[in-house]
Amino acid sequence: MNNAPGNDETDEDHEAGKQADAMKVQLRKDVASWSAARSATYSRDTADASVPVPPVPVPPEAPAAKPATRAKRMKPAAIDAAKPADTARKPFRMSYDGVTEADYISYIIERGA
Repeated sequence: MNNAPGNDETDEDHEAGKQADAMKVQLRKDVASWSAARSATYSRDTADASVPVPPVPVPPEAPAAKPATRAKRMKPAAIDAAKPADTARKPFRMSYDGVTEADYISYIIERGA
């Protein structure tokens, strides 16, 4: 009997090592193909970008052309006259999920805070 009790474990470890090596090789192949595709896309994009853009033809100016006028500033929008300025606005208040402030304070006191 040449098979030692620990021999089965080494076979399993050896097989797992083979599988791990095979997966590493496959991952390297995937990375290499992805990198090549990415590089091809990059070189294609840079080649497209290096094509010069034809200049836009400028129409000849007429000899008696008027100088361009500046845009006039617009007046600010008129303040809405419907709202009287004397109306006092309510100050900002926190909302306690529909509970009044007094009820919320009494709830906090009941909790012992």
